[in-house]
Amino acid sequence: MGRSVIRALLAASLLAVVAASGHAQSQSQSEWETVLRLQLADESKCEFLRIVSMRQLPVSGLDEIEGRVRCTDGREFDFSRQKAHQKFTIRLCQPAVC
Repeated sequence: MGRSVIRALLAASLLAVVAASGHAQSQSQSEWETVLRLQLADESKCEFLRIVSMRQLPVSGLDEIEGRVRCTDGREFDFSRQKAHQKFTIRLCQPAVC
């Protein structure tokens, strides 16, 4: 899939998430997950495998989402987003030795 096609799909998905902010929780989850998958593919060349962990934090009127995903190549990324209309912040999760 071309980079411009992925960006167009990402933009369309972001608009869909904003438009659907009043829909049921299960529908909203699938929409943010679609946006996350497209953003991971575009920015990190990650073929999504599964969500390792995820939580939603309704704080001060924000609907923050954060968690971790695993790619088919074994890499894991931490993700977060404060509002539905924003892009996700995605960080490569690397082992830390203490």
